[in-house]
Amino acid sequence: MKEEDRKLWTNRIKNHRASGLTAIKWAEENNISVHKLRYYINKFNKEKKQESKESKWISIVPEKPIVENKSESPLKVIIENVIIEVTSGFNEDTFQSIISILSKC
Repeated sequence: MKEEDRKLWTNRIKNHRASGLTAIKWAEENNISVHKLRYYINKFNKEKKQESKESKWISIVPEKPIVENKSESPLKVIIENVIIEVTSGFNEDTFQSIISILSKC
């Protein structure tokens, strides 16, 4: 469909909807076939429906870093009968060493 035809029918449909008239009455007053009016209304509605089904991806970048765990409660790691409590700001190397040692027991 040519772009100018699309604009023409888009404007006609907008005018019809804004008029508050039935399709038949509006078409009669504007010397347009009611069948063509309904055809283009259905055509454009199908196109919009198809567009809404397609996935659209956008990127969202937060202004500030997101803090994942604001809880003051420690994380508890349980390995058999040993409980390790990990608080925020823990040393990762130390934690890995402890887990490695316990897994060998």
